[in-house]
Amino acid sequence: MKSPSRERRIGRRPFLGAAIGAAGTLASLRHAGGAFVAGSDRIRIGLVGCGGRGTGAALQATTADRGTVVTSMGDLFADQLQSAATLLAADGRIDCPSERRFCGPDAWLRVIYSDIDALILAAPPWLRPDHVRAAVRAGRHVYCEKPAAVDAAGVAHVLAACSEARQRGLSFVSGLCLRRHEPTAETVARIRAGGVGRPLRAAVHARLGLPWRRPAQPGWTSLEADVRNWISSDSLSGGHFVEHHIHAIDRAIWALGDDWPSAATPLRGGAGFTGTAVRFLYDDGRFIDASIDRREGGPDWIEERVNGTAGLADLRRHTVNGWRHEGSSPNAHQACASAFIHSVRTGAAADDGDTLCRSTLAAIMGRTASVTGKRVEWRDLEAAAGITGRYDRYNCAERVRQATIPPIPPAGCAAPA
Repeated sequence: MKSPSRERRIGRRPFLGAAIGAAGTLASLRHAGGAFVAGSDRIRIGLVGCGGRGTGAALQATTADRGTVVTSMGDLFADQLQSAATLLAADGRIDCPSERRFCGPDAWLRVIYSDIDALILAAPPWLRPDHVRAAVRAGRHVYCEKPAAVDAAGVAHVLAACSEARQRGLSFVSGLCLRRHEPTAETVARIRAGGVGRPLRAAVHARLGLPWRRPAQPGWTSLEADVRNWISSDSLSGGHFVEHHIHAIDRAIWALGDDWPSAATPLRGGAGFTGTAVRFLYDDGRFIDASIDRREGGPDWIEERVNGTAGLADLRRHTVNGWRHEGSSPNAHQACASAFIHSVRTGAAADDGDTLCRSTLAAIMGRTASVTGKRVEWRDLEAAAGITGRYDRYNCAERVRQATIPPIPPAGCAAPA
């Protein structure tokens, strides 16, 4: 178990920190226009974060609407930028010459302020709050991968930006893609319509292998190796419970009525368990048991069920008391990308910001309970984030943070002048 002091040190650690707000930098990148006009033939997409998920989201966005074209790309690392460009070129939906391919620690900022209509934000979670804020201030429609952040202060940061996006009529679609997955949505709708009576408890558990890891290459520093393998770093990803298990936690909260758990307590995970296990508590006696354990060896096992006063539902098998979804099961990531592009194309703004922030903060509350070994109240997170009031009455102060990790320009790839 990690120590409480380790938990308190977990933060967003942006590469540029306070520098993102430097007036001179933004002034040199700002341009007039950039707002998409509904009905235009082409939607210009900027991609921030050219790893597997970012490249996949870009391909899905262009698949959703053949008038959608990736016109700007950015990544910290040159090899990832080139790989994504090659894959997008093979699909034929890229118009991104070298002068709009940005590499280095400020690549994300240059993409945001290039001549685009919408953004895909798929860089590692520790960077996300700064990326979201800059994107909304630049007037961009945003597709934002999950989680929203890796700590409570970061969530407050994103929530404030989402409020601004809403006021400006900008779309904000999150990577919680199962919200737009027809079989899952129908299953949850049946649960909430009384299919299991009154929902009392949910259980979402996963035993999985370890995530991907890139072998260290000659010339990499230890810091570069850590950043390239951010998914294995709690401080960069939020940990497996936040980065990966947020999908299952979100579905359980959704099925139980989409209202806040009031606290989280640690659970024992059983013999040999090395992951995170918690119980989310509601004031009326409902609860959600959630755990994830990632290790080498052994079969993968996932359970997601809801018990009520009159039966049982399975969120993965899409069954509710004998009913089973019999239709097709479309790709959830594609459905999410399609919803995003449709919102931009039609001008009917989508708004997933509250859901993303709520579920991220719930996962952080659970992780904190597990790390500290103590019950964590929702109000504790509010205090940690400098937030007062319930979720729907947040008044979030902006926070500027000093960078704690220096930028790492890859060999042979200087930041654009």
